[in-house]
Amino acid sequence: MFSIGENIIYGTNGICRVGEIRTNPFDASDSRLYYILYPLFDTSNSKIFTPVDNDNIVIRRPVSRDFAEDFFKQIPEIGLVEVEDERKRREAYRSAVQTTDLFKYISVIKTVVKRRASFKKLRRRLPDLDNDFEHTARNCLYGELATVLDLDREEVHNRIVDLTEGDL
Repeated sequence: MFSIGENIIYGTNGICRVGEIRTNPFDASDSRLYYILYPLFDTSNSKIFTPVDNDNIVIRRPVSRDFAEDFFKQIPEIGLVEVEDERKRREAYRSAVQTTDLFKYISVIKTVVKRRASFKKLRRRLPDLDNDFEHTARNCLYGELATVLDLDREEVHNRIVDLTEGDL
């Protein structure tokens, strides 16, 4: 169980702060404990209510500072999501971002950037699903790394762009 004030990763919402741990605020007959989470990079001031024992969404601690620094060194070698079929790609993207794995976030981002360039050459519009999953992957990745390394998200983006020689 996480503690009040602790930063955690909550599925595709990315990094959140645990604001409260309490019984269900909407159903007095539900005796389970709930986290009330505040996404750190959500400007809408939203709250997330989720059971402490939620097995449907990945809830984990952020990576360590050392892991984050080492991760940057590995970015150039991280491959793409290699799926040709559009429907299967959607599921591959969804599966990748739901894992909350930093390596899979980069893989999704790299794939979408490459596809965007290909579509641009063909004067075609990139499917919205690519843009949506890229946005989710960037939001989750940049938020976690920015928080762990005490950087702003733009600095994280610039470091990644430098490592990929401007490809991202």
